[in-house]
Amino acid sequence: MAVTDDDVFGYISAGCVDGDIIFQAREALRDGQVRHLVYGEGSSFRDIILPCGGTVKVSIFPNPDEVVISEVLKSVEQRQVGTLTLPGFSHAYAPKLSLRVVGRGAPFQAMAELACSSGFEVHGQSPDVDLNKDDFARFDHLKDPSQTFPCHSDPWSAVVFLFHDHDWEPVLMEQALQGESFYIGAMGSERTHALRLATLKDMGIKNLDRVRGPIGLIPAMRDANRLAISILAEIIDAAQKQGRLS
Repeated sequence: MAVTDDDVFGYISAGCVDGDIIFQAREALRDGQVRHLVYGEGSSFRDIILPCGGTVKVSIFPNPDEVVISEVLKSVEQRQVGTLTLPGFSHAYAPKLSLRVVGRGAPFQAMAELACSSGFEVHGQSPDVDLNKDDFARFDHLKDPSQTFPCHSDPWSAVVFLFHDHDWEPVLMEQALQGESFYIGAMGSERTHALRLATLKDMGIKNLDRVRGPIGLIPAMRDANRLAISILAEIIDAAQKQGRLS
């Protein structure tokens, strides 16, 4: 959370104690003193109650070194972990999660919209052209199943395939498996997934255990929006379990 005399960026508690944190931060800007605060159980602020019954510990650093912060931001923007170190405080910040959505139709658009609104950097690849492109940080128009585009893949990226016509998948899936994505998944039934893996195996592609299917916390959802929620929940769960969330 960043606080200036005139503005606030981000949040700590999403409302419970942020008002007092902002007040304390502006006091710190005036007197230049670092503050270490505790809210909830064990707090000296008896009039500030956390409804959840938990504890929030906050450190406030007035006028931190801009060079230090800029270096952390630079690392994160270059898709690397950036470690912020201040007196008595150190935290590693991971890059923003990215999602490459490959597919077409309602599931593709629903997935892109939900991922974008959930804070993912979304890269779309589709044969469809009549789409709302506002949700994509980048969009590639696929013209035939053999086509690929240069695609950055790192440990903070995920790939999901949303085709009913699975002939579009093999070449793009081979490309995805060459990268470092923490999640690769494809829409379809168990039978469809078995046929998909057989096709990839015949192509000589390895590491097929990285391809998930059927995908989603609740597989075989028919509604496009609920399918997108189910898949995105699975992706976030995988990110958490693999330490991709800072």
